[in-house]
Amino acid sequence: MIFSRLQLTLFTIVTLLLILLSYFYIDKTVSLYFIEHAQTYKAFGKTVSKLGESHWYIGIALIGFFYYKFIKTNELYKQRFLFLLYVNLFSGIISVIAKMLIGRLRPWKLENGGDGFGFLISQNPDFSLLENINYQISMTLQDSTHYTSFPSGHTTTSVSVFTFMMILFPKQYYIWIPITLLGVSARILANDHFISDILAGMLLGVLSTLFIYSKMKDKIEKNY
Repeated sequence: MIFSRLQLTLFTIVTLLLILLSYFYIDKTVSLYFIEHAQTYKAFGKTVSKLGESHWYIGIALIGFFYYKFIKTNELYKQRFLFLLYVNLFSGIISVIAKMLIGRLRPWKLENGGDGFGFLISQNPDFSLLENINYQISMTLQDSTHYTSFPSGHTTTSVSVFTFMMILFPKQYYIWIPITLLGVSARILANDHFISDILAGMLLGVLSTLFIYSKMKDKIEKNY
């Protein structure tokens, strides 16, 4: 799974446009639907969301790395597990930084008739820019979970791993695609993210993995 520069550029532009479209016209409506039907979807979404928790993949990567370095020496497999490790660490760090800087309210703020929607920095239109920045920092430090919706970290992880698998095992796409779609959609069912958060996580996951791949291509494809 290797994009040409043109394909990657088009993918990025289209995804960014879809993020904007979703934010202004789709996010709120979809989230309100799943809030109203939480008894039907939320528990399932929370359970399936575990597919997007990065510690599973970091753990697998570390076990694989140490196994092929110290027990059954294989440089190719060692590098591939390092690739998986770097992909999860890099995409995860970028995701966390973006979440803290952007400060988007979670869909939870729409529950019980609430009208919380958008970004912390835009919640007080009467504030000056400096006051809004101070407000965002203060609220994020107090309770970051409520204000770190964008991008979706679980989606970033899921799509990073998906891209990793498509690079190394593209013929099994019929396995990777449904598993990834299930994990990604679960974040909406669980009412933890808006659709635009999911799209942003997808973009970040793909770009992060392809960046690491560009640095490790020779090591993970070479036959030792």
